[in-house]
Amino acid sequence: MSSTFKFRIQLDGSHPPISREFLVPSDFTFYKLHHTVQIVMGWENYHLYEFSIDSYRIGQQFEEDGFNGPNEIIDSKTLKIGDVLKYKSQKLDYLYDFGDYWQHSLTLERIVEDLTVPFPICCSGNLNCPPEDIGGLPGFYDFLKIINKPKHPEYKELQKWVQSKLVSVGSKYEPMKFYSERVNFILLNLDKYIMDWENESD
Repeated sequence: MSSTFKFRIQLDGSHPPISREFLVPSDFTFYKLHHTVQIVMGWENYHLYEFSIDSYRIGQQFEEDGFNGPNEIIDSKTLKIGDVLKYKSQKLDYLYDFGDYWQHSLTLERIVEDLTVPFPICCSGNLNCPPEDIGGLPGFYDFLKIINKPKHPEYKELQKWVQSKLVSVGSKYEPMKFYSERVNFILLNLDKYIMDWENESD
């Protein structure tokens, strides 16, 4: 019988912290954990990603090069999180988008042995996710300054640009809001979300 892991994830360098807390089954693969992180954070899931813990790198494998050294990327589809994470407070890193370089810290806050969840559940969250392709944290904080200054020469252009982003709701980006209901609705249909993503990626 699988247990349930409670994670806290935080976007490194964000002040105040952009963070989420969520539950997943311990028999999830790192591949499913990746998609869960994308949903709870609010990313659009079209860049590369990588988990790292100790000397291990876990992510997407595009071809087999025959090398089996300590820095080889382990296929996230074949490794279960419960095979790597064994105790409370264990930490790992999650990197998304090697250009904008969104580095996250994941902490296993709790292992619940007597609870099984059929799908991930987001328990709480703090602040909205940065828009995709904003230029990392420096670009994000410049963006926040501009959208609070209607007389800024780039204000209208950025307001129009951000309307097309997943993090905007009702054509408006609210940096202080976290939409837990929307997140949990998507998590409820995680398998369909992954299937749709795989079909679009092919």
